[in-house]
Amino acid sequence: MSSSISYKNVQKTFTGSQVVHALKKVSFTIEPGELFCLLGPSGCGKTTLLRCTAGLETLTDGRIFYDDRDVTTIPPFRRNIGMVFQSFALYPHMNVFENVAYGLRVRGIDEKSIRNKVTDIMELVGLPDVLRRNPSPTALSGGQQQRVAVARALVYDPQILLLDEPLANLDAKLRRHMRAEIRRIQKVTNVTTIFVTHDQEEAMAIGDRLAIMRDGLIEQIGSSDEIYHNPNNAFVSNFIGKMNFFTGTIGSIRGEHYQVQLDGRNSALSFTPKVSSELKAAAVGDRVTVGFRPEHLRIKPKAPDHEVLGRVRIIQHLGQIIRYEVVVEEGAGERVIEVDMLGTVPGVGEGDAVAIEFSERGFLFAEGGEVA
Repeated sequence: MSSSISYKNVQKTFTGSQVVHALKKVSFTIEPGELFCLLGPSGCGKTTLLRCTAGLETLTDGRIFYDDRDVTTIPPFRRNIGMVFQSFALYPHMNVFENVAYGLRVRGIDEKSIRNKVTDIMELVGLPDVLRRNPSPTALSGGQQQRVAVARALVYDPQILLLDEPLANLDAKLRRHMRAEIRRIQKVTNVTTIFVTHDQEEAMAIGDRLAIMRDGLIEQIGSSDEIYHNPNNAFVSNFIGKMNFFTGTIGSIRGEHYQVQLDGRNSALSFTPKVSSELKAAAVGDRVTVGFRPEHLRIKPKAPDHEVLGRVRIIQHLGQIIRYEVVVEEGAGERVIEVDMLGTVPGVGEGDAVAIEFSERGFLFAEGGEVA
């Protein structure tokens, strides 16, 4: 039976030569049967939160509940959880069957039930042929080892499944395949699952909901679609998908329509952006950060009626889109703007000067905070 997981003001501080506040009053709930992704840059606290959920780390403050049961002080072996690590942590001295059966043997399950459950779970993860051969895990490919690790974690019907960057050691093509497999298996078993990753594409593809973390805090929780189209702040917008940022000053506000004078540009930007929650009280004269997704910008060849904003550094053909990297001067330096087009732009090649056109579909954030 699936369980909810609730965090109530969870805090974790590591002491030593330096005090590290890894988790800062984290509070939210994961619903029963949900596949929930913890996403964020290295050091944001996502793995610490996973380890606290498993009981592998002791909380400094706060409580963790499985349904209505307070498990804050309960040791890991008394929590009905399954866990898959980045390294898979399979036992090389045991064959595949014994690796998967290990958790059942520890629980004193009879031999007939063990064989039935191992057979069933290996069918579920798509490895019945591997079970028939029954080699050591060292004879398996990375993808097969990963499935065996998932089977071992699920075979004793855990309330909760915890996955700590389980695809990190696989190549790109296999990762894409295995994230789909993990989602399929999770939906069949309906076990409440936390999936930790720093890969935004992976999180967006696999999760029912995502929590974006930074410096021990939850920045935003929502579906990948909600977060992509309605980010709370500049950091979240740049972590889920790519965002091009420009700074400027609000020149006028008419209802939902804004005019922003961009820094270092002769002309003002006039558009109807999605305004982040932190800017609901924005006023004329405020400093702001404007954001545009690569697909919301266009480039055109240099022409007399266009302000030339940059020069094409590189053109990447990425299947359905063509990505133009445009170098733009900024103060004493320069930076790169990414523009995604549905096809090549006639007359524009690498090294050419171009004009950048802004669409109406931009974002407005408080100034600063966009660096992940």
